[in-house]
Amino acid sequence: MHSVILKEERCIGCTSCLKVCPTEAIRVRNGKAKIIPERCIDCGECIRICPNHAKSVTTDDISVIKKFKYNIVIPSLTLYGQFPANIGIGKMLNAIKKIGFDEVAEAALGARISVHLLRDYVLKKPGLKYPIINSSCPAVIRLIQVRFPDLLPNIIDLETPIEIAARIAKTEAMEKTGLTYDEIGVVFITPCTARVTSVRNPLGIDKSYIDGVISIRDVYGDIVRNIDRVKNGSLGRSTKESLLWAIAGGQAEAVNIENYLEVDGISNVIKVLEEVELGKLDDIQFIECSACSGGCVGGPLLIQNSFIAKNRIMNYVKVADKSEMTKEELDKYIEMYENGFLRLTKTIEPKSVMSLDADLIKSIHKMEMVTEIMKNLPGLDCGVCGSPTCRAFAEDIVKGENGDGNKSVCIVKTMNYFKDKKS
Repeated sequence: MHSVILKEERCIGCTSCLKVCPTEAIRVRNGKAKIIPERCIDCGECIRICPNHAKSVTTDDISVIKKFKYNIVIPSLTLYGQFPANIGIGKMLNAIKKIGFDEVAEAALGARISVHLLRDYVLKKPGLKYPIINSSCPAVIRLIQVRFPDLLPNIIDLETPIEIAARIAKTEAMEKTGLTYDEIGVVFITPCTARVTSVRNPLGIDKSYIDGVISIRDVYGDIVRNIDRVKNGSLGRSTKESLLWAIAGGQAEAVNIENYLEVDGISNVIKVLEEVELGKLDDIQFIECSACSGGCVGGPLLIQNSFIAKNRIMNYVKVADKSEMTKEELDKYIEMYENGFLRLTKTIEPKSVMSLDADLIKSIHKMEMVTEIMKNLPGLDCGVCGSPTCRAFAEDIVKGENGDGNKSVCIVKTMNYFKDKKS
């Protein structure tokens, strides 16, 4: 169910990955990194940091389209920032279609619907729990599920623009072609690892309408080769608001929310969510969280530098029209939202992987043991022991996850002991 995988033969046990993992899902044992699947949120931070490329992502390849009679591709909005602005969005979309798809469905449609639903309906509903947290970043949703379960009710119940676009595209294709649901394939070209997991193991819904997920890196070469073989096109369905969706702060700006907080980068998101958990940000209406620095344009599966990508997308924003929607259109999408077609319909349950024991009495006893062990640790959080922090090392000992007793040794403490003996 996870997209991030470890190539053990490349791992040298350098501990770089365990220091950046936001949920402490990595340990180094016997000189090799180990991913704890229950804790992993597939944010891709370990892929970015690994100097030996031992962390990778498992995605579908283009052969997935052979399973279906009719294939629809949805490219991420971030794709528009991967090529020089003079190429144009229309030409990019045509180049993608030429890879072997029957139809291109733009993520811009999903973003446009999200903007209007949030601005004109969802955020006006009574009973919302403030601050509202956006639901468009799957890594953040899983982070909250693992580390901040009390904040799950704060997550807005609107589906992601990608899922919205997929649902509408597949439904329309069924009506147009006469084919069944299973005969039509929807493939998403993704900038991030978490999006892969959100399709294979979705939260808040029973099943994704997306049938395959391909990395932008994997099709980038094909798009480049097709660019000169296709005609130019327009901006398609892209509007100012939909283009902003891929950039940190763009969602709140597109929805025109005044009292909001934008935070990007998984470590920064954790700091802000800690403040929310303590009740210090109840005066904020909306918090836009992005696990990747810069927003989706900073995804780990992209080619271009996020700052360059943002600049290119902003050039399109300057010439794009503002998003408008008739009352009839809005009423149609509101009905689809209320019927559960465009919203999260299942409760996202917390994951208790951060607790020491399911039994409260045992958990308290183990917490006392952790406190006692911590008194004898240096508190350097060096990671030499194979655990990300001294506290994690103590917890691993208490939970019996360090291996045999001989491995439950703090090397720094041992070295200092012999140093003192020698002196």
